[in-house]
Amino acid sequence: MLLIDVKSFIQAALTIVGLCFLFMIKFATARHVYNVVDYQAAGNGRTDDTQAFLKAWNDACEDERSPILRFPSGKNFLINKIRLEGPCRSNISIEVHGNITAPNKIWTKETTNLITFHAIDNLVVHGWGTIDGQGAIWWDCFKRNLLEFVNCQNLVVSHVRLTNSPNKHLVFDGCNNLTVHGVTIMAPGDSPNTDGIVMQGCQQVQITRSKIGTGDDCIAILTNCSDVDVSGITCGPGHGISIGSLGKDSEAVVERIHVHDSTIFQALTGLRIKTWEGGSGFARNITFERIQMMDLITPIVIDQSYGTMQLSDVAISEITFRDINGTSTEEVVVKLECSTSVPCTNLTFENIIFARAAINKTVSATIQNAYGTTNGTIIPILPLAGRSTNL
Repeated sequence: MLLIDVKSFIQAALTIVGLCFLFMIKFATARHVYNVVDYQAAGNGRTDDTQAFLKAWNDACEDERSPILRFPSGKNFLINKIRLEGPCRSNISIEVHGNITAPNKIWTKETTNLITFHAIDNLVVHGWGTIDGQGAIWWDCFKRNLLEFVNCQNLVVSHVRLTNSPNKHLVFDGCNNLTVHGVTIMAPGDSPNTDGIVMQGCQQVQITRSKIGTGDDCIAILTNCSDVDVSGITCGPGHGISIGSLGKDSEAVVERIHVHDSTIFQALTGLRIKTWEGGSGFARNITFERIQMMDLITPIVIDQSYGTMQLSDVAISEITFRDINGTSTEEVVVKLECSTSVPCTNLTFENIIFARAAINKTVSATIQNAYGTTNGTIIPILPLAGRSTNL
């Protein structure tokens, strides 16, 4: 009996020691929360909380335990131009549960952003709060973006709401392994240059299940972008989903872009590729498919003379439009204005059906220097010049 009691005692002691050890490990590795309110952020929408944000960020950036920086709900944090620098000592999550607001005044004379994240890897920005750019007072000069990420790798932005940017809302420059999910971006349809999502120099990008309505492109994919997948987007009002503009100041390199399973409504254009005169490079291997459009002006556009009367030398090839349908307020629903020196090649149109929003009105297409094929049902007729692979 004594032997059994000793054995039971040892087993119980080992269990307690093991639990204590696990607790100590969990405690040692627990993610610390840096709440900006604990850094004297007022969160009343009137007091400038910029310094509180910076102090909380600096402490979180030095933490090795994958910390959380939190903007709590029920608060409105006033921020006045902030730049957050990496690298940090571990992964950081920023929880935007409350709202972040720009000053309702002209707060800088610089070309800058309200919030800039620079060289911060493994960053997650998420929450259900709103970042408000108070953009109306800027729309005559439109030089300031709302939120920009520069050279950030393994980045996630999810569920936040951005509204009324002075210029572009959400900008990514040189970011790889990027995920944007469930964001909402809204500005009036007549607000100038208020693009929703803009990226350049980005690879391995996924943008999913987001709602965007602004005064310019819902999504703009600029030069040096590749392996981009865009799906589940509700776009409108705005200028649709665009590749470009390309070739204005640098060589264009855009390839392996897939835009699919989305809806575009009440927009100037739906799916557009646009290049500037005198540019070089290429845009190729781009697929648009399973897109529904409603009340657009020009649903499909390739424009190799964007912004000028001269034609571009940026080569456009291997472009597929598949299973796209909808209505237009104007007669011309497909406009392909390609260059005489570098025409558009290897275009594929499959199951493209458009109708006029007005009853008993016809639709048509205008096509210049475009080579490719059509398959399935095509309305309107697209007089492509035939397949060409190496013009």
